[in-house]
Amino acid sequence: MKGWAGRVLQALGLATLLAVLLGSLGLYFAAQWLQTGDKPEPAQAIVLLGGQYSRPLYGADLYNQGLAPVVYISRPTPDPVFAHLDELGIHMPDQAEVYRDILTRKGVPDSAIRFFGQDMVSTLEEAEVLGGILGPGSTTLLVVTSPSHTRRAKVIFEKVLPQARVLVLGSPYEAFVDRWWTDFRSATAVTLETAKTVWMLVGGGFRSTDGAGGKEPGARPGQ
Repeated sequence: MKGWAGRVLQALGLATLLAVLLGSLGLYFAAQWLQTGDKPEPAQAIVLLGGQYSRPLYGADLYNQGLAPVVYISRPTPDPVFAHLDELGIHMPDQAEVYRDILTRKGVPDSAIRFFGQDMVSTLEEAEVLGGILGPGSTTLLVVTSPSHTRRAKVIFEKVLPQARVLVLGSPYEAFVDRWWTDFRSATAVTLETAKTVWMLVGGGFRSTDGAGGKEPGARPGQ
């Protein structure tokens, strides 16, 4: 019995060591893995996911390069704290309107801008709402988001819109370094995005109909 128990403990120890080594290796390359590496190509539409203002900056560049004739802007749910600020007479701007302002200031005509959704809380909901607008026909989309968010966004959009060719692009206006542990913003992005990706892969997801508890932990609206 002692010999059998020793072999079991030894096997468990080796398995634990292997798991730690593989986990450490995975974390080391997490920044690279979280990005799709998609490149811009001509498409039917540019889609700006809610979250960071780096996204419309890049979306405008893509439009000005002639890569798509229209730009879709997500309408994410506002931060709940905005309601308390409103009570104090401090009115925060609507994110979708700021997106539009950035686009128009960079030369995108208002006629080329479309809004979609209302008070959306997740990438999953953005994909579902956009899919309902675009319909069942095949199309090519340039989806613009943060670099760390590209892989998860691509998996979600390809699942929800199987008829579409989806190229997910990380905005170059948002810093994201491979040695993510050396940069505060990159470290935060990798930590949160890794957790969200794992949650997605096990079937997790949020919609505005889930109630106040439906927001992804630590996410900005629309991420």
